[in-house]
Amino acid sequence: MTENKGRVPRAAGKAVQIILAAALAALVALTVYIMVCNMRGEVAGVFGVSVVKVVTGSMEPSIHAGDYIVLKQTDPDELRVGDVICFYSRDSAIYGKPNTHRIVSVLDDGSFVTKGDANPISDSVTVPPETIIGKYDGKVGFLRWIDSFSSVKKLILIAVIVVLAAAAIYEVRTIAGITSEYREQRKEAEKQTLIRQAIEREKHRLYEQGGVPITDVDPGGSDNRQEAEKK
Repeated sequence: MTENKGRVPRAAGKAVQIILAAALAALVALTVYIMVCNMRGEVAGVFGVSVVKVVTGSMEPSIHAGDYIVLKQTDPDELRVGDVICFYSRDSAIYGKPNTHRIVSVLDDGSFVTKGDANPISDSVTVPPETIIGKYDGKVGFLRWIDSFSSVKKLILIAVIVVLAAAAIYEVRTIAGITSEYREQRKEAEKQTLIRQAIEREKHRLYEQGGVPITDVDPGGSDNRQEAEKK
């Protein structure tokens, strides 16, 4: 019963470790996916949410160049003046690339006039609803921090740190495993010692009661004692 109780926490601990490892792997994979997409100038989209890297300062001071912003898919009919949207630009200078500006006017045909907060004038090309990627919904500071390590030297440094950290974790787990095994062995040895002591006490008790020699006593039953008494 005690052994079964001990197995439950160990199984639960392993399950937690597996879940955490899977979550970490998913986070790393998602981060890599987002970074690669933005390096290619593409939009990284997952489950109706997109992440885009802002490459200009046209939305300063609210959004800075290098910020990674979160975009939520939104019905164009629900967009209003003042909303910040990201869209595939039709401006010849940046045609087809993601652009993030604020809506300053909604036209009768359903298209939008946009303007960068830092720009003196509105964009010359309007934004049709079908080119909208999503509505601005915040920033991802973690990705900007990761992006700051994009140089080769920094990436090498990160790789070295990750390897050393993994080695340290492995060593700690190994030591912990050895310590746990030693404790189990010690407990088992103590258990056997207690059993032997109990057997010796039982032998002495039977000997005192019936005069049976200690070497002839079987603490698990009375057959030996009865046979010795007959002799």
